[in-house]
Amino acid sequence: MKRVDDFRLQLGKNELVPIIIGGMGVDISTAELALEAARLGGIGHISDALVHDVSDRRFDTEFVKEKTKFYKHNIDNSDKSIIQFDLGKLAEATRLHVGRTMDAKRGNGLVFLNCMEKLTMNGPRETLQVRLNSALDAGIDGITLSAGLHLGSFGLMAEHKRFRDAKLGIIVSSVRALQLFLRKTARLNRLPDFVIIEGPLAGGHLGFGMDWAQYDLATIVGEVAQFLKTEQLNIPLVAAGGIFTGTDAVNFLNNGAAAVQVATRFTIANECGLPDKVKQEYFKASEDDIIVNGVSPTG
Repeated sequence: MKRVDDFRLQLGKNELVPIIIGGMGVDISTAELALEAARLGGIGHISDALVHDVSDRRFDTEFVKEKTKFYKHNIDNSDKSIIQFDLGKLAEATRLHVGRTMDAKRGNGLVFLNCMEKLTMNGPRETLQVRLNSALDAGIDGITLSAGLHLGSFGLMAEHKRFRDAKLGIIVSSVRALQLFLRKTARLNRLPDFVIIEGPLAGGHLGFGMDWAQYDLATIVGEVAQFLKTEQLNIPLVAAGGIFTGTDAVNFLNNGAAAVQVATRFTIANECGLPDKVKQEYFKASEDDIIVNGVSPTG
């Protein structure tokens, strides 16, 4: 019987262990977790969600304190529409978080940034452009576009010198979502380097409604693979969502997936950013403890 280590993910010139640790925001996917994945030859994600707070904790900066002081007059106001993120400080925090992580990287694996489109920060286009380009400035190996369709995100990076060099991919949950993305980015003559297909059992912000149980990851992966074959597009597919064991992973790798993305499985790792008490609750949890809600801004 085959094992995960019998497979390899070919991403450009890089031959990698076909395991990607998914991007879990607010520093749950810590730099340490991503770096360990890279050291072992796979791919790890860091996230830029709450990057100012992450920078303050990692590097003793004072981004949050300064912003709170500046908007002190509005703290008790439920209307936060006047609050804007300083783009210069956003760039600085992103470069610190990404740059220091890349400086510490060892091994033949890669470190990617998970970038959520729907993290609007009261300035969707401007802040997204700064986040993406600052990560490229800081030397990130690749960027995974998540939590949204990202129809304009490639365009926001198109003038960057690393736009065609860094590994850029997108998370989708259907053929239609991928078709829309490819159509909107066609003028740039730049295909994604990988496509992550999230099924309904993935954690986080998904593109499913409350009818999620009617969908199946294996079916969606097959549909996307057939679409790419018909269009004669050679883009590695990564299966994600509900993959918990080596057998789960091998089943997808045997059936057309180039790699698997796993996140929840790694929340109990020493390197993960969850507090130890929370990790213990994960150990105790059963299937009955899983909650599906419809409040995600991307669903």
